[in-house]
This record gives sequence, C-alpha cells and structure tokens, in this order.
Amino acid sequence: MNQSLRFLIVILPILVLVFFAKVLLVDEDIKFSNFESKNFPSFELNDLNGDPVNTESLDGIKLINVWASWCITCLVEHPFLTQLAEKNIQIIGLNYKDSDSKANAWLQRHGNPYLFSIYDPRGDLAFDLGVTGAPESYLIVNNQVVGHIQGELNQTKWETIFLPLITKAKQGS
Repeated sequence: MNQSLRFLIVILPILVLVFFAKVLLVDEDIKFSNFESKNFPSFELNDLNGDPVNTESLDGIKLINVWASWCITCLVEHPFLTQLAEKNIQIIGLNYKDSDSKANAWLQRHGNPYLFSIYDPRGDLAFDLGVTGAPESYLIVNNQVVGHIQGELNQTKWETIFLPLITKAKQGS
C-alpha cells in the first residue's frame, strides 16, 4: 500500500469526527440567534384590549416576545418573562395566530408580564418579522431589531445573548 493511501486511511476518519463534533457541539443559543440589525416592520394593529398600536410604540429598548395560548413552550418560559418584567425590562408581547379571548384568558390565568400584547391573529406582522413559530424573542432598540432568538428565552440566553446587546445599546446612547 502506498504512503498516500495509508495517510488517507488515518486522516479521513479524524476529519469526519472533527466535522461532526463541530456541527453537533455548536451552542444551540448561538446557532438559532441572529445579530443582523434590521428595521422592525411597519405595522398598525390592535393590542389584546382592542387599542391601536403601531411601530412608534417600539421606541427605546424593548423585548418583543412572540407567544400564543396554544404554545406549550411559551408557558415554560413565562415565569422567566415575569421575572424580567419585575426587574423593569420592558416586554411587548406579539400574540401569534391566536384568538383574543383565549389569549386574554391565558394572561389572566398565568399573569401578564407585557406592557401590552400586539394582537396578530393571522400572523401577518410575524411573517414580516420572520417568525418561524412561538416562542421567539427579539431585542428592539429604537425600532431596530438588534437580536433574535428562536425558542424558549431563559436566564442563560438572556445573559449570554440579550444582556450584552442591551449594555452595548446603552453605551451607544
């Protein structure tokens, strides 16, 4: 057997293992995060109380949380959102493909950490934003999306993804 073939027999499996280790061990928080700054889509909708809301409601630093009463993972992340709200983090809900009566009953039962919840029954705003499902969270700084995660927002994701972006935004002000 020639030298090149022996080299390939030894190196090829090592390269395959390194490749799969890289793919499988990527931090999930980072894999599904997006840090490209983009404008929040313009919208004119109502909140769950029937009051009109629009893009101008998003001035300053806000956390937009996509949620629905039918979403099991939304229930899992809800206590953490409540903790954030108690620390004066401004959270705006984006109620996604839900009925207003079910959404309001859900908030009544589990508590309401949101300043208000944008009611998006058909998912049009969510579609424009790029939502793939609930829950998802977006960090907004003056109508600019500066961070996005898919899935449950928890303490680890908050500290490693959104908190550094908030600190950076406050330093830039």
